[in-house]
Amino acid sequence: MSYLVTGATGFIGTNIVEQLGGEGEQVLALSNVAPTQRQEELANRSNVRFALGDVRDQELLEAVIRQHQIRRIIHAAAITSNAEREKIAGPQIVDVNLKGAAVVATAAASCNVEKLTLVSSAGVFATHNLPDGQLVVESQPHQVDTLYSVGKSAAETIVARICSLNDLPYVIGRVATAFGPWEHDTGYRDTLSPIYQLTGKAISGKTALLERDKQSNWHYSRDAASALITLTRNSPNYQDYNLGPQRAWPLSTWCALLKEKYPAFSYDFAAEGNIELYGVDDGGLLSGSRYADEFGPTAQFDPEAAFNDFLRWINDK
Repeated sequence: MSYLVTGATGFIGTNIVEQLGGEGEQVLALSNVAPTQRQEELANRSNVRFALGDVRDQELLEAVIRQHQIRRIIHAAAITSNAEREKIAGPQIVDVNLKGAAVVATAAASCNVEKLTLVSSAGVFATHNLPDGQLVVESQPHQVDTLYSVGKSAAETIVARICSLNDLPYVIGRVATAFGPWEHDTGYRDTLSPIYQLTGKAISGKTALLERDKQSNWHYSRDAASALITLTRNSPNYQDYNLGPQRAWPLSTWCALLKEKYPAFSYDFAAEGNIELYGVDDGGLLSGSRYADEFGPTAQFDPEAAFNDFLRWINDK
């Protein structure tokens, strides 16, 4: 089976490429950013080929799909913007996140691919504005308050409309707050996860200051990729799935694991922290019940297993 993954040098995109390639699938990894040396190694040891391209270029996409006989597409390309970028680059954010979705869906339909999967986000529910710990199911109305969340919400509607008009099977998978391997500053991901930030502090032997012990059902990136691939390979009962792990845990759990591994690391709580926590409240949690009832839990890695796997990945650099 031939897969096209867009946003293939991004955080979740690279995890998807790695898993598909490792399972022997033929993967065309498309991005407008050249792969790093480590990403290139995925191509050297599997059936992965990286290619440069813009998801807003329909002619290019259709040529690529036909040339490589693509049967399934996972669309992960997006600008994950913060407020500072939104101040000055609104048109670009909207163009990539909305037009990109429309172009990919239209090209997929034009080339008669078998399936399109859209990688979406908890951001469509503005979970940071919901009561702490509130479980968010798929029927929850979208609430958008950033250009990123507007883009993800609109992309869902765009993909659903274009695919429905063309009888193209599609599915939407919304990733919870993700962390883990392949997270890095691509130039299009403005705020890296608190766990990434904490791990960097620990490796450097520095002190992390947390404004609160934020709790979330953190989604390990390998688990998120696996769930998205499962939705792509199968014929799900629904068109959209929240991919939140069943267990929530506080950042102090990760800090304790880091402290054991890196004794020079310390952490504390302070009114002014040096770790970005995505807002002043913990907010709601994506419920993965719909997915779990059909395919099993969205997470195979508990915090300790994720920690050990993540550290192995870091040390393999």
